[in-house]
Parts: sequence; structure tokens; C-alpha cells
Amino acid sequence: MQSQWKALIALLLFFVVGFLLACPLLTVGGEAGGYCKMAVFLLLFFRLAWCMYKRKFRFRDYFIYLAIVIVVCIAVDYQF
Repeated sequence: MQSQWKALIALLLFFVVGFLLACPLLTVGGEAGGYCKMAVFLLLFFRLAWCMYKRKFRFRDYFIYLAIVIVVCIAVDYQF
């Protein structure tokens, strides 16, 4: 039961960090980049939530998904 609480806290932290990074930029092309970032963020967030629901949550996957979201958001922001 203790690990479920840790997984829930990690999932909420993933949501906060990912949502703040995936916000669209206030530039001409920022809206399209924001949609791309938000799509990647939501796909990975729901994947982690599904793993937590099925009780197959692994912190190794969590850190990999968090790194993917951070890299994609920075790369898209760099393009615009």
C-alpha cells in the first residue's frame, strides 16, 4: 500500500511538471507546438495512470517518460 501512495505522488508530480512544460508559447507558431507537446504529455500521462491502475507501475518507466516529456517540450520550444 505504501508504494501505491508513492506512485500516486509521482503521477501528480508528473502531471504538474508536464503540464507546465507543455503550455503553448505566445508566438506565431506556438499554438501548433503546444498541441504537439500536449499530445505527447497526455499520452504518457495516461499510460502511467493506466500502469498505476493495473498495479504495474515502475519508477524506471516513470523517469523515462518524464525525460521524454522534458526533451520533447524543450525541442519543440526551441523550434519556435
